[in-house]
Amino acid sequence: MTIDRKVNSLESCFRMEGMDFDSECIEGVKGILSGEILVSDAITELNKKYDIKK
Repeated sequence: MTIDRKVNSLESCFRMEGMDFDSECIEGVKGILSGEILVSDAITELNKKYDIKK
């Protein structure tokens, strides 16, 4: 499965849960799948975006 197809699949999941999947999310996911971004860094950014406290 290509990166774009994986991103589209994740976007569908976010929409089903009523969560926004904007261009920032798309770029983050593509970065993770291509190995340019660490998963831990992406999780930190998502936590900030959705105001999730530890």
